Amino acid sequence: MSLNISKLPLNAKDMLETQGYFKDTLALSESIYSATMSKNYNELDRLFQLETAPGGYLFNYLLQFTNFDEMEFIISLRESKNEWEEDGIWHDDGSRVLAFSLSLTKDINSISGGDLHIRKRGSVKSSVIKPFSFGEIIVFLTGTSGFEHKIHKVEKGERLIIAGWCS
Repeated sequence: MSLNISKLPLNAKDMLETQGYFKDTLALSESIYSATMSKNYNELDRLFQLETAPGGYLFNYLLQFTNFDEMEFIISLRESKNEWEEDGIWHDDGSRVLAFSLSLTKDINSISGGDLHIRKRGSVKSSVIKPFSFGEIIVFLTGTSGFEHKIHKVEKGERLIIAGWCS
């Protein structure tokens, strides 16, 4: 993975503090792209273990926003054809200090649903983030900063992301 840290959105830190999230685009490696396109989830897992370990590019990228010691991640595939697919519930990720959602979705135009909602805890108003393109990342605050989020049901297509947390 190649990250150009000097090209952060100009107001990323301000956006994180005021609205609880910001969006950026990362230049993902050819190996990540290839593993995604071939649905080689074991290889994706191996590659992201490297990127989320101390010293990894994604680890270092997120250190710009808060201090943490470790990262966890999952590969999350949500598909409309799965009968278990459902709307998520509001949650705040407990004691984790930062979270992210990195899109590996091939074609966002083929998706209906799957929106990410982020809000200040207790608020009825939320920011709605539609599924986003391959390589785009949403970095957002968690319950330690008074924010919560949920993912809506994917009604059409597939939404593939790397979801992660910093603690």
